[in-house]
Amino acid sequence: MRSAILALMLCAACGDDLALPPLTGTIDQRLAQLPGVTVTEVLPDARNQLNPAYRYFDLAFTQTIDHGDRERGAFPQRAALIHRDDDAPLVVLVGGYDTYLPRRFSEPAALAQANQLSLEYRFYGDSHGDPTPWELLDVAQAQADQHAIVQDLARVYANPHRIVTGGSKGGENALQSMRLYPDDYDGAIAYVAPVITDKPDLRYAHVLDDIGVAECRDRLRAVQRELLARRAMVEAHASAADGARFDHAGLGKAVETAIVELEFAYWMELGPGAPACSQIPTPQATDDQLYAFLDTWSSPLAYADHDLSVYGQQYIYQDQTELGYPIWEHAHLDDLLQYSYEDWSRMMPIGARVPAYDPSVPRDLAAWVEQDAEHVMLVGGEWDPWGAGYPARVPDGRDAYRFTVAHGSHWSSGIYSLAPADLPIAFDTVARWSGASATQMRALPPELVPSQRAPGVRAPAPRGVW
Repeated sequence: MRSAILALMLCAACGDDLALPPLTGTIDQRLAQLPGVTVTEVLPDARNQLNPAYRYFDLAFTQTIDHGDRERGAFPQRAALIHRDDDAPLVVLVGGYDTYLPRRFSEPAALAQANQLSLEYRFYGDSHGDPTPWELLDVAQAQADQHAIVQDLARVYANPHRIVTGGSKGGENALQSMRLYPDDYDGAIAYVAPVITDKPDLRYAHVLDDIGVAECRDRLRAVQRELLARRAMVEAHASAADGARFDHAGLGKAVETAIVELEFAYWMELGPGAPACSQIPTPQATDDQLYAFLDTWSSPLAYADHDLSVYGQQYIYQDQTELGYPIWEHAHLDDLLQYSYEDWSRMMPIGARVPAYDPSVPRDLAAWVEQDAEHVMLVGGEWDPWGAGYPARVPDGRDAYRFTVAHGSHWSSGIYSLAPADLPIAFDTVARWSGASATQMRALPPELVPSQRAPGVRAPAPRGVW
């Protein structure tokens, strides 16, 4: 059924609305002329500290809820636009979850000095109807959403150059966009993008045994065991957090999941300014020290009701139905566990009927990236535990590139982190796809280069990244 719907949508995309006449007027006037789009301009002030050189808009597109049956109605799909210049190229940032970087340029947009549209994925964040038809949360429907919005923006901006980008699930999303709707974009830049091809994907089984440095691994595993031994303390701290409720997953399951994921999350989040191995707490640390470390790197609040409603339950539904999920070895904890880490039923959308897992979508994507990809750039991190699922190669002789950042994590791997020998290739490729100047990119003001997650900001769960 999913394949049939996808084929129908791909056929319908031929000769579509990209041929509609361009809109005229100022940027706010052009946006207001789009049918079914609500436009709200966000003005810079002392509180939001937005750059007055640009214009910022919150958008809500009236989106078809079922692209195979338009009679089923619509839902509001949220987006955010940073408008730099009428003649600039457009970078479409597809984050894969709720709206990501709505007020800050992604690296490709900074490099190309482009306008940027950030899209919220269907049924994440505020982009959903009531009730939510969970059976329509799949890659084919989401790609049709994004294609329809790109059609709209093609009427707003005369510059024909467009790049799609994203990180992690958003990177996989960007690759799917390039595969399914290649005429929408000049290129796709996918950061730290795993393509999970099974449920479970056993390529991840021993990824944590070989990553980083042995001293850190040993200290992390000792901390995990101590946190499980002090389970009651961790549950008390988590439940005492402002607004924390665990009615959906249950407090015990949420806490234990966060502890099991601590080692994976540490390497995933590791980046510039991360604490050295010696700063990882020892089992003799105080309760407050141990919980603070867990909360920073793998917070139980990622499985509290709020985060599950915004992004968690949606992603868990998707990985159970078509995206797959990884399993990594946790034998050093098994004697202390009270729940099965592999059981995600407590975190699924309430009332959702889960269809049988269908791996064809990620497997088709992996085959395309490795054999037929054109106009794609993959940027990965050497120390990113998600790297076990990165596409293994890109085809030779095509406009396709695969770069690895030495010791890069899921959050610290970008074009600016590449080896000096790789930088000119990456800059020239972005310039060619965007119509921008490669020379100008090399002198890009550092304040436009995206920074990593600020120290002390709670990280999302490993299953809810980027």
